[in-house]
Amino acid sequence: SCKNTIDIGWQPIFFTAAQADILAQITETILPKTQTPGATDIGVAQFIDKVIGLLLNKESQQEILKGIEEIDALAKTRFNKNFKASSADQKVELLLELDRNAGSYPLTLWGITLEKPGPVSFFRHLKRLTLFAFFTSEEIGKGVLRYDPVPGDYLACVPLDGLNSYTE
Repeated sequence: SCKNTIDIGWQPIFFTAAQADILAQITETILPKTQTPGATDIGVAQFIDKVIGLLLNKESQQEILKGIEEIDALAKTRFNKNFKASSADQKVELLLELDRNAGSYPLTLWGITLEKPGPVSFFRHLKRLTLFAFFTSEEIGKGVLRYDPVPGDYLACVPLDGLNSYTE
């Protein structure tokens, strides 16, 4: 607490170090380490930082910054301390409340929106991006989900009359 900078273990490209630390705290609260790696282990905050910094327009980037600040301010109002200093239970309580009030994405089928979209909060977008970063990471794909891009054995140049001996 005596330092002016926070060591988050990586250099953000869009966020300040303090904002990146709040982001890392939020993503780790959403996806904590259990028997599987947590958001911090996978680098979810780094992914989000890069996506926001490189792909979003200035207006969307400002909305993200405002959302991060609002979560930190809400923690200060609710618990008299910022999000980082809040206990694990307080962080969960706060994010669960935000999740309940976040709205939902409209029902879609094959890219067609089937219902009128309602407002979706910053937290819902952040949670969606967190889950996307986590489940599309190489470590989770290979180590947890056991993704096999080519299921089964590749049997090239097998005579058709002998195919039954190769399959089970």
